[in-house]
Amino acid sequence: MPTLLSRLVSPSGFVLAGLLLLLPFVGVSCSDAELGTVDGSYTGFDLVSGGGPGYESDGPVGDMVAIEQVVFPDPGAQVLAILLAVLLLTGVAAVLLPMVRARAVTGAAIAGVAAVLLVVIQVVAQSNLVTSMQELLLVNMFTVPQDLERIATPDYLSAATGSRIGFWLTLVALFGVAAINVVFLMRARTPVRQE
Repeated sequence: MPTLLSRLVSPSGFVLAGLLLLLPFVGVSCSDAELGTVDGSYTGFDLVSGGGPGYESDGPVGDMVAIEQVVFPDPGAQVLAILLAVLLLTGVAAVLLPMVRARAVTGAAIAGVAAVLLVVIQVVAQSNLVTSMQELLLVNMFTVPQDLERIATPDYLSAATGSRIGFWLTLVALFGVAAINVVFLMRARTPVRQE
């Protein structure tokens, strides 16, 4: 039973981390009396595929622009997100390794690297979203009657941009996979006492 458990727990954790990519990872939310409310979130799969965010807007600016005309900010983390997806698939494939120690070391290492990469993706995506939104706002400053200059500042945009639940749950799942694999590794190293 311990061998079966060690074969299934780690790949299941990597599959769970992959499924958590369906949840929102990074997004922008801001509300302004003059401009209205804007909420946009990129899922992990949006980051992998280069797709646009889930987007909602209401108020004066939202009423003026049709969704087909909206140019979304670019999180610029697609290559890193693809690398994360490859790491997660590699973690699932580690089930094919015959020895418990090899599976545990591989699973813990992949989960650790994936967790670090996930944090890097988040930092890069948030930074790029702020820069991209600032550029888009400066370009559109003259096409809308509202004052966009006050919100086109890095401080305002940084405060409006943040992590979403998918990022945090994926990070927890990866830490869990790493911890479980460390436990399996410790058990594989500990000699069995015979009485």
